[in-house]
Amino acid sequence: MTITGLDSVRSGNERLRGAMIAANVTIDALAERVGIDPKSVERWISKNRTPHARHAETAAKLLGADAFHLWPAMGERQRSVPVPQDEVVAAYATRATVPMDVWRHVLAAATVSLDLVLVNLVFVAHVIGDLPELIADKAAAGVRVRIVIPEQATGRAGQAAATLGALAELPGVEIATHAGLMSDVLRADDDLLVSTPVDGLIPSLAPVLHLRRLGPAPLTGGYLASLDHLVMSAEPYGSAPVARLRAVGA
Repeated sequence: MTITGLDSVRSGNERLRGAMIAANVTIDALAERVGIDPKSVERWISKNRTPHARHAETAAKLLGADAFHLWPAMGERQRSVPVPQDEVVAAYATRATVPMDVWRHVLAAATVSLDLVLVNLVFVAHVIGDLPELIADKAAAGVRVRIVIPEQATGRAGQAAATLGALAELPGVEIATHAGLMSDVLRADDDLLVSTPVDGLIPSLAPVLHLRRLGPAPLTGGYLASLDHLVMSAEPYGSAPVARLRAVGA
């Protein structure tokens, strides 16, 4: 759908542009609601200008978005050194308390990178019923997709792994297996959903963090570094681990 005014404006703030398209809000409509000149809104988009806090909050409310997500520099303006709490969008005491639509909503927003480290395959396949289709659509749109699943998956988990493994044939999709996975990490661009196990608790009782990379992002950055390490140390889906190959050749 074409949103009046947006097609002709070069974008320097893709988050704002995307939020306006998703909310079907034109430049003129946003300017009128905020009470500013449309040229100011154009500069928000084309030159990535950060508005005054009250204008940003009004615009974000209209778009159904978070002002700090649309304009990360707002955090830098208000604090000289961002603290880890800035990155926490939401914290859920258990996996069961995460609204069902949050899982898919976060992944569906990916425009550049979609990374999935999946330990609890059956659960993720349940809460995102169209996960294979979603991944295929994102890959077709040019999103880089990387998926890491457990090396040994049987039963229903094995079926889910096989379904995801079939996507390895798609351009832009990398699927690998790893023997040392512990946490579920779902990453879509700057947003992460992280479920970390707790000793003595079953997976459904583990806490879940919704993180968003803002500024230096020490908390989110740690999970992103771990994710990259897992991807680099994983084995391509369908191949035998190096240790097994050596054993066979010995």
